[in-house]
Amino acid sequence: MTSPMDVSVVIPVGRFDDDLPLQLDALDRQTYDGHWEIVLSVNTSDAGECAAVDRLSADRSRSERPVRVVDSSAIRSASHARNVGAESATGSLLAFCDGDDIADIDWLDRLVGAAGHGVAVGGHLDEELLAIPGQQDWRPAATPGELPRFMGHPYLVSANMAVDRSVFQEVGGFDTDLIRGEDIALSWGLIEHGYDLEFCASAVIHYRHRRGLWPMMKQHYLYGRGFSQILSRRGTPGSGASTGLRSLKPNGQAVDNKNLPYFLRRGSIGLGRVVGLITERRHQEPKAKE
Repeated sequence: MTSPMDVSVVIPVGRFDDDLPLQLDALDRQTYDGHWEIVLSVNTSDAGECAAVDRLSADRSRSERPVRVVDSSAIRSASHARNVGAESATGSLLAFCDGDDIADIDWLDRLVGAAGHGVAVGGHLDEELLAIPGQQDWRPAATPGELPRFMGHPYLVSANMAVDRSVFQEVGGFDTDLIRGEDIALSWGLIEHGYDLEFCASAVIHYRHRRGLWPMMKQHYLYGRGFSQILSRRGTPGSGASTGLRSLKPNGQAVDNKNLPYFLRRGSIGLGRVVGLITERRHQEPKAKE
């Protein structure tokens, strides 16, 4: 039986690549001296991918920070993977990060310290160390000196956050029905339950963006779909759901350069939000007639 821990670091794994061992090496170097564990939630049934993760876990079994692997392949979804990892975790505090990023040496120590002042905290996503040449100004800052905001309300980013386990369970974890934006929905659920969201600038994860213009456009189109799902189903904190045109109001994130990638990214989000709004209306019409 696994001994209870102070903190569980949950990492969803959709596929195995060379980035995951780098992240685990970074976690091995953490300065946090409490009792904590690493939980890899494997969100694929591909035999080769699973075998690679198992070999990595076995190789690390004799290290100072062994890795525990859990199967979350029943539903192909990062949200589902994080929820399964959280269910399997033994820590009273859940910390979330991704396998393709790199944690600063004192990331966990700073994140846990900040979480001691509340129940939910988000750290800083550094976009310089792993920056892709030529893509530095394609996107607004992920954490612009504070928690990012959508429609004026803050949210934690699932790539760098920690939340009390009991509170995570209270709000139902990550919403697996959303195409994207599950960290926004979770954060707004926390706000609606009366919990404050804290920002810790010194808890740093070095963030890795996707390479290439088309992958970015596809990713942001899906973000737009998810945004419309959230606004149509629950609305912003303190408001009801909205399926009207006001739900398409631009988010208004500040950017330094309005170049071609900027307009393509904004167009992708806008298209996704329109398609998402239409899809939500179609899904809600049968329910309204019943």
